[in-house]
Amino acid sequence: MLNSSKRFVKYLDNYDKIHQKNYNNLLYHIRNEFNNYFKEGNELSEDNELFILNSPRKLKRVRSFEKGKKLFEKEIIKEKVDINDSIDNIQDLIEITEKYTVESSKQYNIDLEAIQKIKPDLIEINKFIGIGKLKQNVLNQLLYFLQDLHISSKGGDYKHTVIYGPPGTGKTEIARILGKMYSKIGVLKTNNFVKVTRQDLIAGYLGQTAIKTAKVIEEAKGGVLFIDEAYSLANSEKEDSFSKECLDTICECLSNYKDDLMVIIAGYEDELNNTFFRVNKGLESRFIWRFTMDPYNPEELMEIYNKIVMENEWKLKEDALSLEWFKKNSKQFTNYGRDMEQLFTYTKICHSRRIYGKNEEKKNIDKEDIVNGFKMFIDNRKEDKIDTSILYSLYC
Repeated sequence: MLNSSKRFVKYLDNYDKIHQKNYNNLLYHIRNEFNNYFKEGNELSEDNELFILNSPRKLKRVRSFEKGKKLFEKEIIKEKVDINDSIDNIQDLIEITEKYTVESSKQYNIDLEAIQKIKPDLIEINKFIGIGKLKQNVLNQLLYFLQDLHISSKGGDYKHTVIYGPPGTGKTEIARILGKMYSKIGVLKTNNFVKVTRQDLIAGYLGQTAIKTAKVIEEAKGGVLFIDEAYSLANSEKEDSFSKECLDTICECLSNYKDDLMVIIAGYEDELNNTFFRVNKGLESRFIWRFTMDPYNPEELMEIYNKIVMENEWKLKEDALSLEWFKKNSKQFTNYGRDMEQLFTYTKICHSRRIYGKNEEKKNIDKEDIVNGFKMFIDNRKEDKIDTSILYSLYC
């Protein structure tokens, strides 16, 4: 083993391509580390011996003391730790971060440091009510990226992603979290998140749209470009020169910047297929990741409403919420989570009117507040979306 370390030091002595000052610092540091290591009676493992013998090739890329130190600390280790915990869902990943801590003296068979970095984001996704299928899709994508399996000698895979689902299901929030996670683990260079719609991409004259679209993409480089309601970029019934110019530009940039950009589009599956993907056939093959956010059922809507109340530090009386009531009226909440936020706002308004001038506990919602809030919610909807029959069964 000592012979191996001597050969390693001898190589450094003969290496003259590194800057003299940095070379001396690096050499001094590594010699001291080796001396201290052997003084403590340690023995290097076979893997570490191979590292020492292969270090000359790695050191050709070292140009500073700090980089040399990092290389040494990363590779010269005392203990191997295999983490073989089953990972069936995002909660399992969170539990791994709570069970294991990163120690510089240990080498792990998984990138524990990366998982620790994104723990807050994993918790945030896991707190979403429902969306079980999407959580599994995110886990698949994350585990793929964590192992660098998207990288090859021919270049990386496309990271571009489609999130299918109706309005109010949290597509924008999920896209933001993905951007944060992948910037933290190095899949993306920055946490830059640019959200755009049709008016941000399409100009009023031919020729200007390509310039406008390219400028937006340039601003998003290194991070995420999120196109909400992407089906609005094209028409399902007729050809639109402006839309085609925009989508042709996007398609070209998806390939040119596939290692430096993640484009996420959102909308209904059928509408995206009949518009966005129809105008330029090359787009479909570039979006290899497809996530689906299922509509929320009545029980989940009730849970979302309750969560909104609690997060705003309000309270609900024991009989304020009824699953039967949500089952009866769930068809009115076509925007799901967004509608629950609106219902809560109207509920607060009705609550303020009920308790005004009375010795009632503030911010404590009862059933009457919710029912009157729901009436206000219906009154503020467009008439063509209203099912007036539900007004006769408000207490059901």
